[in-house]
Amino acid sequence: MLKKGNIFGLKSVKEGDMKIHFTLATLTVILAASSVHGQFVQEKEISDTEKYLTYQEMQLVVFDDKTTAPLTADVTVIGLHPRDPIVFENIADTLFEIKNYRLYTVSCAKVGYMYYSEKFWPDEELIHQQKVGLHPLEVGLKTDIQDITFLGNKTEIYHKSKPALDDLAGWLKDNPKVKIAVIGHVNGPDASKSRKFYMDASVDRAKAVVEYLISLGISADRLVAKGAGNSEMVYPDPQTDWQNQANRRIQIEILEIKK
Repeated sequence: MLKKGNIFGLKSVKEGDMKIHFTLATLTVILAASSVHGQFVQEKEISDTEKYLTYQEMQLVVFDDKTTAPLTADVTVIGLHPRDPIVFENIADTLFEIKNYRLYTVSCAKVGYMYYSEKFWPDEELIHQQKVGLHPLEVGLKTDIQDITFLGNKTEIYHKSKPALDDLAGWLKDNPKVKIAVIGHVNGPDASKSRKFYMDASVDRAKAVVEYLISLGISADRLVAKGAGNSEMVYPDPQTDWQNQANRRIQIEILEIKK
């Protein structure tokens, strides 16, 4: 369930509340907007300076990553609340308190733009600036959908993935002319298993996502399930649970934008 307030004793996450600061001028210092979306990051190591960061804030800056023009959008943050996502409504530039050394996911669904999702540990700075660069809809755009995960060799969707799937379904409803491929990826460093085994598993996981989206009201003719097997693992030789999870991921790709 998406929540819209009551974090760290604050009453609201809307504009004008919880001491949110708007500094749209910060967009002028954005040098270039990246076209790479939804990439997993390395696990964060605690440095000697980490212990001095007793207070930290995150700044969300939303903009068009082609023109760098500021945009307003609803932005969802996972990690602020122990269990539930927090939605910041209709924001362009917002500053709020966060907990130090905690993994966050920021996602954004806006009409006319590609779905945005980024998973990260904040920079070891007093203010971590998260640039939410939204790319206008375009055939061929592809992005990882953070927080859609599967356990081990199972194809059943992990229950903690439901908020991310609900968010994706909302984006599809807001952009009804978009047709996508849902691409499954698996963690497959075990050479004793065949390429077909991993390919079948990745397709089954993509189908599970498609079925869930259909259950939320998305038309089946807008969704295509595909698999990449273990051919595109983020970590070919995973050493930690984080790396294993990063390999078990879902991507979407825009196949068609109907006129």
